[in-house]
Amino acid sequence: MWLSSSRRLLGDVLLVARGTVIGQAPFVLATPLITRLFSPAELGIYAVALAFVGITAPVVGLRLELAAISARNQDDARALLLLSGLVTLPVTCASTAILCGLKVLGIGSYGALSWWLVGATGAMVAAAGAYSTLRCWLARRSSFRLVSNSMTIQGCLRAGIPVTLAPFGASAALLIAAELAARLSAILLMIRSSGLFTALRGTRIPASALCDSARRFWKYPVLLGPSALIDAAATALPVPILATCYGLGSAGKFALVQRLVMLPAALIVGSVGDVFHAHAANVAGQRPGTVGRFVAATAGQLFLFALAVYVPVAFIAPFTAGWVFGRQWTDAGYMIALLAPLCIAQTTVSPISRGLLLSGREERKLLADVGCLGLPITTLYFARGQSILVAVACFSVAATIAYIIYYAVIVQALKKLST
Repeated sequence: MWLSSSRRLLGDVLLVARGTVIGQAPFVLATPLITRLFSPAELGIYAVALAFVGITAPVVGLRLELAAISARNQDDARALLLLSGLVTLPVTCASTAILCGLKVLGIGSYGALSWWLVGATGAMVAAAGAYSTLRCWLARRSSFRLVSNSMTIQGCLRAGIPVTLAPFGASAALLIAAELAARLSAILLMIRSSGLFTALRGTRIPASALCDSARRFWKYPVLLGPSALIDAAATALPVPILATCYGLGSAGKFALVQRLVMLPAALIVGSVGDVFHAHAANVAGQRPGTVGRFVAATAGQLFLFALAVYVPVAFIAPFTAGWVFGRQWTDAGYMIALLAPLCIAQTTVSPISRGLLLSGREERKLLADVGCLGLPITTLYFARGQSILVAVACFSVAATIAYIIYYAVIVQALKKLST
Protein backbone atom coordinates (compact mmCIF):
# COMPACT_ATOMS: atom_id res chain seq x y z
CA MET A 1 0.00 0.00 0.00
CA TRP A 2 2.63 2.53 1.04
CA LEU A 3 4.79 1.61 -1.96
CA SER A 4 1.90 2.29 -4.32
CA SER A 5 1.18 5.60 -2.59
CA SER A 6 4.84 6.51 -2.82
CA ARG A 7 4.76 5.99 -6.61
CA ARG A 8 1.66 8.14 -6.97
CA LEU A 9 3.28 10.74 -4.72
CA LEU A 10 6.32 10.84 -6.98
CA GLY A 11 4.18 11.31 -10.07
CA ASP A 12 2.25 14.23 -8.60
CA VAL A 13 5.42 15.75 -7.15
CA LEU A 14 7.09 15.67 -10.56
CA LEU A 15 4.06 17.37 -12.08
CA VAL A 16 4.20 20.22 -9.56
CA ALA A 17 7.99 20.32 -9.72
CA ARG A 18 7.85 20.82 -13.47
CA GLY A 19 5.96 24.06 -13.02
CA THR A 20 8.28 25.20 -10.27
CA VAL A 21 11.40 24.49 -12.34
CA ILE A 22 10.04 26.21 -15.44
CA GLY A 23 8.87 29.10 -13.30
CA GLN A 24 12.16 29.52 -11.44
CA ALA A 25 14.37 29.13 -14.51
CA PRO A 26 13.79 32.72 -15.76
CA PHE A 27 14.75 34.16 -12.37
CA VAL A 28 17.89 32.03 -12.17
CA LEU A 29 18.90 32.99 -15.70
CA ALA A 30 18.14 36.64 -15.03
CA THR A 31 20.06 36.82 -11.75
CA PRO A 32 23.38 37.89 -13.33
CA LEU A 33 21.47 40.75 -14.97
CA ILE A 34 19.57 41.63 -11.80
CA THR A 35 22.76 41.86 -9.73
CA ARG A 36 24.20 44.25 -12.32
CA LEU A 37 21.03 46.31 -12.88
CA PHE A 38 20.00 46.67 -9.23
CA SER A 39 22.33 47.77 -6.43
CA PRO A 40 22.72 45.61 -3.30
CA ALA A 41 20.97 48.35 -1.31
CA GLU A 42 17.87 48.27 -3.57
CA LEU A 43 17.87 44.49 -3.35
CA GLY A 44 18.11 44.92 0.43
CA ILE A 45 14.95 47.05 0.53
CA TYR A 46 13.20 44.48 -1.65
CA ALA A 47 14.46 41.74 0.66
CA VAL A 48 13.16 43.26 3.90
CA ALA A 49 9.73 43.73 2.26
CA LEU A 50 9.69 40.10 1.12
CA ALA A 51 10.87 39.01 4.57
CA PHE A 52 7.75 40.56 6.09
CA VAL A 53 5.54 38.87 3.48
CA GLY A 54 7.34 35.59 4.09
CA ILE A 55 6.63 35.76 7.81
CA THR A 56 2.98 36.82 7.65
CA ALA A 57 1.71 35.10 4.49
CA PRO A 58 1.55 31.55 5.92
CA VAL A 59 -0.87 32.63 8.66
CA VAL A 60 -3.18 34.88 6.64
CA GLY A 61 -5.69 32.04 6.37
CA LEU A 62 -4.97 30.85 9.94
CA ARG A 63 -3.94 27.47 8.42
CA LEU A 64 -7.58 26.55 7.89
CA GLU A 65 -6.72 25.84 4.25
CA LEU A 66 -4.49 22.98 5.43
CA ALA A 67 -7.32 21.63 7.53
CA ALA A 68 -9.38 21.46 4.33
CA ILE A 69 -6.86 19.02 2.83
CA SER A 70 -6.96 16.79 5.91
CA ALA A 71 -10.76 16.89 6.28
CA ARG A 72 -12.38 13.52 5.55
CA ASN A 73 -15.76 15.12 4.81
CA GLN A 74 -16.30 17.22 1.66
CA ASP A 75 -18.67 19.58 3.46
CA ASP A 76 -16.03 20.22 6.11
CA ALA A 77 -13.48 20.93 3.39
CA ARG A 78 -15.73 23.53 1.75
CA ALA A 79 -16.49 25.19 5.07
CA LEU A 80 -12.82 25.34 6.04
CA LEU A 81 -11.78 26.82 2.70
CA LEU A 82 -14.49 29.45 3.00
CA LEU A 83 -13.33 30.29 6.52
CA SER A 84 -9.77 30.59 5.25
CA GLY A 85 -10.87 33.09 2.64
CA LEU A 86 -12.98 35.08 5.09
CA VAL A 87 -10.22 35.62 7.63
CA THR A 88 -7.73 36.80 5.00
CA LEU A 89 -8.89 40.43 5.02
CA PRO A 90 -8.79 41.10 8.79
CA VAL A 91 -5.46 39.30 9.21
CA THR A 92 -4.01 41.27 6.29
CA CYS A 93 -5.17 44.54 7.84
CA ALA A 94 -3.59 43.59 11.17
CA SER A 95 -0.34 42.61 9.44
CA THR A 96 -0.21 45.88 7.51
CA ALA A 97 -0.77 47.82 10.73
CA ILE A 98 2.21 46.02 12.26
CA LEU A 99 4.32 46.87 9.21
CA CYS A 100 3.35 50.54 9.59
CA GLY A 101 4.53 50.38 13.19
CA LEU A 102 7.85 48.83 12.13
CA LYS A 103 8.34 51.64 9.60
CA VAL A 104 7.54 54.41 12.06
CA LEU A 105 9.83 52.93 14.70
CA GLY A 106 12.56 52.05 12.18
CA ILE A 107 12.82 48.46 13.42
CA GLY A 108 14.64 45.95 11.21
CA SER A 109 15.45 48.64 8.60
CA TYR A 110 11.74 48.88 7.69
CA GLY A 111 12.09 52.64 7.89
CA ALA A 112 13.69 52.39 4.43
CA LEU A 113 10.31 51.44 2.93
CA SER A 114 8.26 54.28 1.48
CA TRP A 115 4.57 54.39 2.34
CA TRP A 116 3.79 53.24 -1.20
CA LEU A 117 5.97 50.18 -0.63
CA VAL A 118 4.24 49.54 2.70
CA GLY A 119 0.89 49.44 0.89
CA ALA A 120 2.27 47.18 -1.83
CA THR A 121 3.72 44.85 0.78
CA GLY A 122 0.33 44.62 2.49
CA ALA A 123 -1.27 43.79 -0.87
CA MET A 124 1.29 41.01 -1.35
CA VAL A 125 0.30 39.53 2.02
CA ALA A 126 -3.36 39.44 0.94
CA ALA A 127 -2.44 37.93 -2.44
CA ALA A 128 -0.32 35.27 -0.75
CA GLY A 129 -3.24 34.30 1.49
CA ALA A 130 -5.64 34.05 -1.43
CA TYR A 131 -3.14 31.99 -3.41
CA SER A 132 -2.60 29.57 -0.52
CA THR A 133 -6.34 29.01 -0.09
CA LEU A 134 -6.82 28.37 -3.82
CA ARG A 135 -3.80 26.09 -3.96
CA CYS A 136 -5.10 23.93 -1.11
CA TRP A 137 -8.52 23.76 -2.78
CA LEU A 138 -6.81 22.48 -5.92
CA ALA A 139 -4.68 20.03 -3.91
CA ARG A 140 -7.86 18.69 -2.33
CA ARG A 141 -9.18 18.03 -5.84
CA SER A 142 -5.78 16.64 -6.99
CA SER A 143 -5.58 19.40 -9.63
CA PHE A 144 -1.81 19.50 -9.43
CA ARG A 145 -1.39 20.44 -13.09
CA LEU A 146 -3.08 23.79 -12.47
CA VAL A 147 -0.93 24.31 -9.37
CA SER A 148 2.08 23.71 -11.59
CA ASN A 149 0.91 26.24 -14.18
CA SER A 150 0.28 28.88 -11.51
CA MET A 151 3.87 28.61 -10.29
CA THR A 152 5.16 28.84 -13.85
CA ILE A 153 3.41 32.12 -14.55
CA GLN A 154 4.60 33.58 -11.25
CA GLY A 155 8.22 32.77 -11.95
CA CYS A 156 8.15 34.17 -15.47
CA LEU A 157 6.61 37.51 -14.45
CA ARG A 158 8.76 37.81 -11.34
CA ALA A 159 11.93 37.68 -13.44
CA GLY A 160 10.73 39.21 -16.71
CA ILE A 161 9.22 42.46 -15.45
CA PRO A 162 12.29 43.78 -13.54
CA VAL A 163 14.73 42.99 -16.34
CA THR A 164 12.48 44.49 -19.01
CA LEU A 165 11.64 47.69 -17.13
CA ALA A 166 14.95 48.24 -15.30
CA PRO A 167 16.20 50.77 -17.92
CA PHE A 168 13.32 53.05 -16.85
CA GLY A 169 14.34 52.90 -13.18
CA ALA A 170 16.08 50.04 -11.41
CA SER A 171 14.59 50.40 -7.95
CA ALA A 172 13.17 48.27 -5.18
CA ALA A 173 9.71 49.58 -6.12
CA LEU A 174 9.98 47.87 -9.51
CA LEU A 175 10.99 44.57 -7.92
CA ILE A 176 8.10 44.71 -5.46
CA ALA A 177 5.62 45.68 -8.20
CA ALA A 178 6.77 42.69 -10.25
CA GLU A 179 6.32 40.42 -7.25
CA LEU A 180 2.77 41.65 -6.70
CA ALA A 181 1.88 41.34 -10.39
CA ALA A 182 3.18 37.76 -10.43
CA ARG A 183 1.07 36.73 -7.44
CA LEU A 184 -2.11 38.37 -8.74
CA SER A 185 -1.68 36.78 -12.17
CA ALA A 186 -1.39 33.32 -10.61
CA ILE A 187 -4.56 33.91 -8.59
CA LEU A 188 -6.50 34.97 -11.68
CA LEU A 189 -5.27 31.91 -13.57
CA MET A 190 -6.36 29.57 -10.78
CA ILE A 191 -9.80 31.15 -10.45
CA ARG A 192 -10.40 31.19 -14.19
CA SER A 193 -9.18 27.68 -14.97
CA SER A 194 -10.24 25.75 -11.88
CA GLY A 195 -14.00 26.13 -12.28
CA LEU A 196 -14.16 27.47 -8.74
CA PHE A 197 -17.32 29.52 -9.21
CA THR A 198 -19.03 26.65 -11.03
CA ALA A 199 -18.18 24.24 -8.22
CA LEU A 200 -19.43 26.62 -5.54
CA ARG A 201 -22.54 27.79 -7.40
CA GLY A 202 -25.61 26.76 -5.51
CA THR A 203 -23.53 25.65 -2.54
CA ARG A 204 -24.77 27.21 0.67
CA ILE A 205 -22.87 26.78 3.88
CA PRO A 206 -24.84 27.96 6.91
CA ALA A 207 -23.10 29.90 9.66
CA SER A 208 -23.71 27.02 12.06
CA ALA A 209 -21.67 24.70 9.79
CA LEU A 210 -18.83 27.21 9.68
CA CYS A 211 -18.81 27.48 13.45
CA ASP A 212 -18.93 23.71 13.84
CA SER A 213 -15.98 23.20 11.47
CA ALA A 214 -13.98 25.94 13.19
CA ARG A 215 -14.67 24.31 16.56
CA ARG A 216 -13.64 20.80 15.47
CA PHE A 217 -10.49 21.98 13.67
CA TRP A 218 -9.46 24.51 16.31
CA LYS A 219 -5.91 23.15 16.53
CA TYR A 220 -5.06 24.48 13.08
CA PRO A 221 -5.46 28.21 13.85
CA VAL A 222 -4.54 27.90 17.55
CA LEU A 223 -1.50 25.62 17.23
CA LEU A 224 -0.52 25.46 13.56
CA GLY A 225 -1.01 29.20 13.01
CA PRO A 226 1.72 30.13 15.50
CA SER A 227 3.75 27.16 14.26
CA ALA A 228 3.63 28.45 10.66
CA LEU A 229 4.48 31.96 11.83
CA ILE A 230 7.50 30.67 13.72
CA ASP A 231 8.57 28.44 10.84
CA ALA A 232 8.41 31.34 8.37
CA ALA A 233 10.19 33.68 10.77
CA ALA A 234 13.09 31.24 11.02
CA THR A 235 13.70 31.70 7.28
CA ALA A 236 12.84 35.40 6.92
CA LEU A 237 14.17 37.04 10.11
CA PRO A 238 17.88 36.78 9.22
CA VAL A 239 17.36 39.39 6.48
CA PRO A 240 16.13 42.28 8.70
CA ILE A 241 18.62 41.25 11.42
CA LEU A 242 21.52 41.41 8.94
CA ALA A 243 20.15 44.67 7.54
CA THR A 244 20.25 46.17 11.02
CA CYS A 245 23.71 44.83 11.91
CA TYR A 246 25.54 44.99 8.57
CA GLY A 247 23.49 47.38 6.39
CA LEU A 248 21.00 47.01 3.54
CA GLY A 249 23.73 46.11 1.03
CA SER A 250 24.88 43.06 3.00
CA ALA A 251 21.28 42.05 3.66
CA GLY A 252 20.55 42.34 -0.05
CA LYS A 253 23.44 40.02 -0.87
CA PHE A 254 22.38 37.48 1.75
CA ALA A 255 18.75 37.61 0.61
CA LEU A 256 19.63 36.97 -3.02
CA VAL A 257 22.03 34.19 -2.04
CA GLN A 258 19.43 32.66 0.27
CA ARG A 259 16.84 32.77 -2.48
CA LEU A 260 19.14 31.15 -5.02
CA VAL A 261 20.68 28.49 -2.82
CA MET A 262 17.31 27.51 -1.42
CA LEU A 263 15.69 27.18 -4.84
CA PRO A 264 16.13 23.38 -4.90
CA ALA A 265 14.90 23.22 -1.30
CA ALA A 266 11.96 25.48 -2.10
CA LEU A 267 11.26 23.38 -5.18
CA ILE A 268 11.01 20.24 -3.08
CA VAL A 269 9.19 21.82 -0.15
CA GLY A 270 6.69 23.52 -2.45
CA SER A 271 6.23 20.51 -4.69
CA VAL A 272 6.24 17.78 -2.06
CA GLY A 273 4.46 19.54 0.82
CA ASP A 274 0.85 19.56 -0.43
CA VAL A 275 1.25 16.33 -2.41
CA PHE A 276 2.83 14.49 0.52
CA HIS A 277 0.10 15.76 2.84
CA ALA A 278 -2.67 14.54 0.55
CA HIS A 279 -1.11 11.10 -0.03
CA ALA A 280 -0.06 10.60 3.59
CA ALA A 281 -3.59 11.44 4.74
CA ASN A 282 -4.88 8.76 2.37
CA VAL A 283 -2.39 6.20 3.75
CA ALA A 284 -3.30 7.13 7.32
CA GLY A 285 -6.99 6.66 6.57
CA GLN A 286 -6.54 3.18 5.06
CA ARG A 287 -3.54 1.69 6.92
CA PRO A 288 -2.30 3.89 9.77
CA GLY A 289 0.46 1.47 10.67
CA THR A 290 2.28 2.11 7.38
CA VAL A 291 2.49 5.91 7.71
CA GLY A 292 5.84 5.76 9.48
CA ARG A 293 7.44 3.72 6.70
CA PHE A 294 5.90 5.97 4.06
CA VAL A 295 7.36 9.06 5.74
CA ALA A 296 10.78 7.42 6.23
CA ALA A 297 10.94 6.37 2.58
CA THR A 298 10.04 9.91 1.48
CA ALA A 299 12.67 11.42 3.81
CA GLY A 300 15.36 9.07 2.46
CA GLN A 301 14.65 10.06 -1.13
CA LEU A 302 14.68 13.75 -0.21
CA PHE A 303 18.02 13.41 1.60
CA LEU A 304 19.72 11.74 -1.36
CA PHE A 305 18.39 14.42 -3.69
CA ALA A 306 19.65 17.17 -1.40
CA LEU A 307 23.14 15.66 -1.21
CA ALA A 308 23.33 15.32 -4.98
CA VAL A 309 22.42 18.99 -5.45
CA TYR A 310 24.10 20.86 -2.61
CA VAL A 311 27.47 19.11 -2.22
CA PRO A 312 28.64 20.10 -5.75
CA VAL A 313 27.15 23.60 -5.33
CA ALA A 314 29.06 24.13 -2.08
CA PHE A 315 32.38 23.31 -3.78
CA ILE A 316 31.80 25.34 -6.95
CA ALA A 317 30.12 28.51 -5.65
CA PRO A 318 33.15 30.21 -3.98
CA PHE A 319 35.09 30.10 -7.25
CA THR A 320 32.32 31.23 -9.60
CA ALA A 321 30.14 33.76 -7.75
CA GLY A 322 32.20 36.81 -8.62
CA TRP A 323 32.25 35.87 -12.30
CA VAL A 324 28.50 35.09 -12.46
CA PHE A 325 27.06 37.94 -10.36
CA GLY A 326 29.73 40.62 -10.66
CA ARG A 327 32.89 41.54 -8.78
CA GLN A 328 31.11 43.09 -5.80
CA TRP A 329 29.30 39.78 -5.21
CA THR A 330 32.40 37.63 -4.67
CA ASP A 331 31.61 36.94 -1.01
CA ALA A 332 28.19 35.61 -2.08
CA GLY A 333 29.86 32.37 -3.17
CA TYR A 334 31.11 31.72 0.34
CA MET A 335 27.63 32.41 1.71
CA ILE A 336 26.21 29.80 -0.66
CA ALA A 337 28.72 27.19 0.55
CA LEU A 338 28.04 28.01 4.19
CA LEU A 339 24.26 27.64 3.75
CA ALA A 340 24.51 24.22 2.04
CA PRO A 341 24.17 22.10 5.24
CA LEU A 342 21.05 24.06 6.22
CA CYS A 343 19.55 23.53 2.77
CA ILE A 344 20.18 19.77 2.92
CA ALA A 345 18.46 19.54 6.29
CA GLN A 346 15.55 21.73 5.23
CA THR A 347 15.01 19.82 1.99
CA THR A 348 14.81 16.55 3.93
CA VAL A 349 12.67 17.59 6.89
CA SER A 350 10.35 20.45 5.92
CA PRO A 351 8.18 18.56 3.38
CA ILE A 352 7.48 15.71 5.81
CA SER A 353 6.81 17.94 8.82
CA ARG A 354 3.09 17.68 8.08
CA GLY A 355 3.32 14.10 9.27
CA LEU A 356 2.81 15.56 12.73
CA LEU A 357 -0.66 16.69 11.64
CA LEU A 358 -1.61 13.11 10.84
CA SER A 359 -0.45 11.93 14.25
CA GLY A 360 -2.67 14.43 16.04
CA ARG A 361 0.47 15.89 17.64
CA GLU A 362 0.04 19.48 16.42
CA GLU A 363 1.44 20.78 19.69
CA ARG A 364 4.70 18.93 19.00
CA LYS A 365 5.00 20.65 15.64
CA LEU A 366 4.62 23.97 17.40
CA LEU A 367 7.38 23.13 19.87
CA ALA A 368 9.67 21.84 17.10
CA ASP A 369 9.11 25.02 15.09
CA VAL A 370 10.01 27.09 18.16
CA GLY A 371 13.33 25.25 18.25
CA CYS A 372 13.92 25.86 14.53
CA LEU A 373 13.39 29.57 15.14
CA GLY A 374 15.01 30.09 18.52
CA LEU A 375 18.29 28.24 18.08
CA PRO A 376 19.41 29.72 14.71
CA ILE A 377 18.16 33.28 15.34
CA THR A 378 19.68 33.40 18.82
CA THR A 379 22.97 32.13 17.42
CA LEU A 380 22.89 34.75 14.64
CA TYR A 381 22.18 37.51 17.15
CA PHE A 382 25.14 36.58 19.37
CA ALA A 383 27.40 36.31 16.30
CA ARG A 384 26.55 39.82 15.11
CA GLY A 385 29.88 41.20 16.34
CA GLN A 386 31.80 38.93 13.95
CA SER A 387 32.17 39.26 10.19
CA ILE A 388 29.06 38.54 8.15
CA LEU A 389 30.53 35.25 6.86
CA VAL A 390 31.15 34.01 10.40
CA ALA A 391 27.62 35.04 11.38
CA VAL A 392 26.14 33.18 8.39
CA ALA A 393 28.20 30.07 9.23
CA CYS A 394 26.98 30.06 12.84
CA PHE A 395 23.40 30.52 11.66
CA SER A 396 23.67 27.61 9.20
CA VAL A 397 25.13 25.18 11.75
CA ALA A 398 22.52 26.06 14.38
CA ALA A 399 19.65 25.70 11.88
CA THR A 400 20.95 22.31 10.72
CA ILE A 401 21.00 21.02 14.30
CA ALA A 402 17.46 22.32 14.80
CA TYR A 403 16.19 20.41 11.75
CA ILE A 404 17.82 17.20 12.97
CA ILE A 405 15.93 17.56 16.25
CA TYR A 406 12.77 18.28 14.25
CA TYR A 407 13.12 15.01 12.34
CA ALA A 408 13.53 13.08 15.60
CA VAL A 409 10.27 14.61 16.85
CA ILE A 410 8.43 13.53 13.66
CA VAL A 411 9.72 9.96 13.90
CA GLN A 412 8.75 9.66 17.56
CA ALA A 413 5.23 10.96 16.95
CA LEU A 414 4.62 8.60 14.04
CA LYS A 415 5.80 5.61 16.08
CA LYS A 416 2.90 6.18 18.45
CA LEU A 417 0.51 6.47 15.51
CA SER A 418 1.65 3.09 14.19
CA THR A 419 0.96 1.46 17.54
